[in-house]
Amino acid sequence: MSLHDLLIGNWTKLGEVAPDSLSGARLQAHFAVQVVAAAGKSLLRARDDDSQTATGWLDRVQALVGDEIPGGLRVGLRIRDLRLLLLTKDGGDLASFALDGRTLDDGIKWLTSQLADETGTKDRPAIVRPDYEMPEHELAKGGKFEAEAERLGALSRWYANADRALQFVAAKERDALQVRCWPHHFDMATLLNLDPYEPAEDARTIGVGMSPGDGSYKQPYYYVTPWPYPDADDLPGLPGGGTWHRQGWTGAILTGAKLMSATTAERQVEMLTEFLEGAIAACKELHFKSR
Repeated sequence: MSLHDLLIGNWTKLGEVAPDSLSGARLQAHFAVQVVAAAGKSLLRARDDDSQTATGWLDRVQALVGDEIPGGLRVGLRIRDLRLLLLTKDGGDLASFALDGRTLDDGIKWLTSQLADETGTKDRPAIVRPDYEMPEHELAKGGKFEAEAERLGALSRWYANADRALQFVAAKERDALQVRCWPHHFDMATLLNLDPYEPAEDARTIGVGMSPGDGSYKQPYYYVTPWPYPDADDLPGLPGGGTWHRQGWTGAILTGAKLMSATTAERQVEMLTEFLEGAIAACKELHFKSR
């Protein structure tokens, strides 16, 4: 079954909110997910790829959820209303905390208290945020979260759709890594390893993901990035509205504005799958040519 056929019944139409108006919501959610990342950093063993701080999309609760921590618990963030979730390992609700009108430290304190209550430990576990370099924002200085429902709801749909698309990509590609949302850049991605038996530093890879926006683009975008980067002056054409990004990093991108120029869910799926399949094939060919 094709990627298009897999995705067509699992896609929520985008278009109610302009993609370049999501920067504020993206920053709010980016800082909020640091509470979830803090649980992984503080309570799970460090991994070489730092994935103990990462999350995955759990559709049943419409949230980004971290890995299981001691006590059989999981911590999540529901993007649409900036609500922290404490869940069982199977995703059952235990407690929640609305970050709207609260600070990042308030979220850490709530989580610390809840974990102590749920695990029955007298001494509360120390929850420490990762020291990632974050964007400039008042939230980093004790500012209060502001949950703007319309834009956060739209951002949540970007993540839900991206998870479905990337899960299907990962299932169809050999040696694809687990789809994760990384709290540093807040992108959701998988990694295709073309050289699984080579040392990591020598392996050719292709990153496939969705960024909600960053220093390169104000709006959400899908990307397919080969590593090592190919010659930026010798890149093929791309289908599905894709273009090549060449400044600072090299990769194929499909911007949110381009994707939303398709006005039906069916056409959006068609454009995205054309882009992903074409860009992955192009990056594989570039890697093979380089050897």
